[in-house]
Amino acid sequence: MGRINEIEQRKLEIKELLESDAKDLNLEELRSEIEALNAEKAQIEERKQIAEGIQANEIKPEMIEKPKMEERKMNELYNVDTKEYRSAWLKNLMGKELDDTEKRSIAAANAVISLETYNAIFGKVKQYASILDEITLLNVAGNISFGVEGTNNDAALHTENDLVNGAADTFITVHLAGFEIVKLVRLSASARNMSVDAFEQFLVDNLSEKIAQKIEYYVINGTGNSQPKGIDYATTYTNDSNAVQWAANSKPTAAEIAELISYLPGGYARNAKFLMNHKTFWQHVMVLRDDAKAPIVSNDNGTYRIYGFPVLFSDAVAGTDMFLGDYKQIVGNLSQNVTVESSAASGFVYNAVDYRAVAIFDCDVADAGAIVKGSADLT
Repeated sequence: MGRINEIEQRKLEIKELLESDAKDLNLEELRSEIEALNAEKAQIEERKQIAEGIQANEIKPEMIEKPKMEERKMNELYNVDTKEYRSAWLKNLMGKELDDTEKRSIAAANAVISLETYNAIFGKVKQYASILDEITLLNVAGNISFGVEGTNNDAALHTENDLVNGAADTFITVHLAGFEIVKLVRLSASARNMSVDAFEQFLVDNLSEKIAQKIEYYVINGTGNSQPKGIDYATTYTNDSNAVQWAANSKPTAAEIAELISYLPGGYARNAKFLMNHKTFWQHVMVLRDDAKAPIVSNDNGTYRIYGFPVLFSDAVAGTDMFLGDYKQIVGNLSQNVTVESSAASGFVYNAVDYRAVAIFDCDVADAGAIVKGSADLT
């Protein structure tokens, strides 16, 4: 162990220098040298201890744990539901430098969106498009067929020992494919200097609002022709049958709204809600009074109700239209999680980066009898 003797000898020399009358000593350099000598001596003694343990077959767990942990770290990958992956995914989207583990994690997951960021975007989508909280919303990959109850007859009395005949209940199958709903936003390249949290907030706010507006539009107005089918095209709405055309040709009366309610089958009335835009509600409904001069609208802790039925609002509902129904009969499917990708090439001449969000969505109305419509024009 000659090196330890050399270390001790040098430490003695430094001690003598410090105790001497020598001038112009660099105390900082001497202090650093002593610390380096002490560290080297400790390392030599540790190696000696490990070697003696091997010889005596007494290796301690803590002596071998460190290299194992280092090996494990080399093979570590971040799962998409971790904060580490979220940070790596956002940094990658921003064009920031990633460390080795972040690069391998992104590559292994095919750069799929961070689960935390996806939940934030989807949460905002549902917040902006409140109708999504009312429909039957699935998240199943690929094209699907989804069965829902159609006609459901009442139970019947049965005479003991007689043949039991099944009621003529029906079962409706909804077939859903997938249509791309795309939103592109452009951001100055200098925005790459934003913090990760600020950048995520930008994505969530700008992408989710636009996607939500488009999905909500299709849930209400989709024709079903190379696009999702929505409420307004679920069936033919006929006056005095499953619809009411306002006699004044612009706004409803209290009696007409009561008539509209009467056309909704009782089985759907339990979960039914009105759906209209804000203008129709405030200009044409809020002012209505019944024959007793009482308002037909009430405010239940912030939830407006028309004759007891809650009111939903959407700017996607046209003109003086309104719907009343059980919207759980609308089946929607996000067949792929919202994906977000970036490209600096498309915005190169603008010194900008384009961010594209894509949602794969389809919807259909399982039972059109669950919804009735009021309008100034049913044609």
